[in-house]
Amino acid sequence: MKWRFGINVGLWIGATVGLYSFLYALTPLGAAGVLPCTFVALPIFLNGGAKKEEFLGYCSSALLGVGWAAVFIHGIGFGISEGLPPAVSTGLVLFVVTAIICALHLIFTPKGLFSSIPMIFGAVASTFLIGLDKWYLIMPTLLGGILMGYINSLGFKLVDADGRWLFLTRSNVA
Repeated sequence: MKWRFGINVGLWIGATVGLYSFLYALTPLGAAGVLPCTFVALPIFLNGGAKKEEFLGYCSSALLGVGWAAVFIHGIGFGISEGLPPAVSTGLVLFVVTAIICALHLIFTPKGLFSSIPMIFGAVASTFLIGLDKWYLIMPTLLGGILMGYINSLGFKLVDADGRWLFLTRSNVA
């Protein structure tokens, strides 16, 4: 990869993320402290290839992941309320629910909706970090991160192999 390519794609990503974060801060979500969820979802989608045809599958996986987080959290709480030490309850619930998530999604949804196990667990991690009480704020923020991943991926199509902006090259100017 040429330096100029990396620099120009980096500038694209920086500009889009900066604009997104600025606009996000102007919404009611901005004051809620959930912006980090964007930066969990964004690299998962981007690293997964940021394919337009998989966009809805990543979105549905993120939303479902928040639901799975509720199962984890309530399961751990139930174990503790039944007298299990917190570490035992946590370990047991994480083992059982993780096994169920992976088996269900690998068997029944290997492609399409609910098929991104990394995004499901990114949403689970975001929910653990922010708190289940803010689930309704986490969901749109995760979706925003996925959208940012898609927008960021467009930067790779805006520069040529040498890193020149395609909209600035002479062959595109008529």
